[in-house]
Amino acid sequence: MKYLEPDEKKKPGLPCGKADVPLFLVLALTAAAAFFVYSGDGSRGTGSMAEGEAGISERVSGAADSLYAAEETVAAGEDEEIPEEAEIPFENIMTADSSDLTVTWDGLTEGDQQDVDALEGEIRAGLDAFAAEGYTAGFMLYDLNSGGGISYHADEMYYSASAIKGPYVAWLVEDYPQTMDFLYGTIQNTITWSSNDAYGELITTYGYTEFNDWAAGIGCEDFVISGEWYTSVKARDFAKLWCHMYDRVVSGGSLAGIINIYTDTLSSAISETLGGQYTVYSKGGWIGEGRGSYYNVQNDAGIVMKGEHPYVLVILSDAYGRLDLLDNLVYILDQAHTELTETAG
Repeated sequence: MKYLEPDEKKKPGLPCGKADVPLFLVLALTAAAAFFVYSGDGSRGTGSMAEGEAGISERVSGAADSLYAAEETVAAGEDEEIPEEAEIPFENIMTADSSDLTVTWDGLTEGDQQDVDALEGEIRAGLDAFAAEGYTAGFMLYDLNSGGGISYHADEMYYSASAIKGPYVAWLVEDYPQTMDFLYGTIQNTITWSSNDAYGELITTYGYTEFNDWAAGIGCEDFVISGEWYTSVKARDFAKLWCHMYDRVVSGGSLAGIINIYTDTLSSAISETLGGQYTVYSKGGWIGEGRGSYYNVQNDAGIVMKGEHPYVLVILSDAYGRLDLLDNLVYILDQAHTELTETAG
């Protein structure tokens, strides 16, 4: 969004150039000048009426010139341009560094920095809630229309758990659209209820080699399912896959035919927190084998259809069973997203 130029119209009542001196002001100046002439000259007992009139004329002329000069100074000041505020350099959040909290949005200026700092403070409070309980989290919020967003530790690896089922089914119906006809119930149970048996049926039949190639083609070379049927993931790669899924839905691809099974899915913090306001397509994943274990996670990923600014949100954490922490972070990030769209457009 480009910075709007200041209004260059002149303020009401301020002249743009030299104007006639008001009559009442001339009369006042004349009276004052006459007082000084007659009182001064009369005290000396010399001088003529003509000399007095000449003095009055000179004083009136000088006062008027001073008035014009002052008016021209004000008018010149009105014509001066107000310096534009420098824009904060923009980088697409998908490629921006995420080693710490990063907020980026096209059109933000230096004048908006205080608001951005306040947003960061609110987001850090949500992250501190995880840390206070001994947990960690990484996330990526990607605005699908602007490329702006918010990220934090988006390249940290977490066990995917069942969150992997979301992209896997998307690949399946994209490459094998006929499965929507004769495996619809299995696909639905895999996503809506996170059935491991249903997922096992799909992956046993169709494998994961082609899925890995599909993910690599989208830019997720490290996103590889192995013999365990699950994998290690990072928020940035998961966000890329969900962006691809969004593109296939809005373009009328095969996923559009079953996207509704991604609504109101089991244990999804995104759906639980925002589903009452927006249409949400998401798939969570969780497993609890003890704090500190690699197999101890509470994850969620999906698309929030938010008016003119839909976005992808991925949250990965080791806070198994703590949907309350994820719910709070989802709410904070959605509020931050709203404020960014309102601040910079």
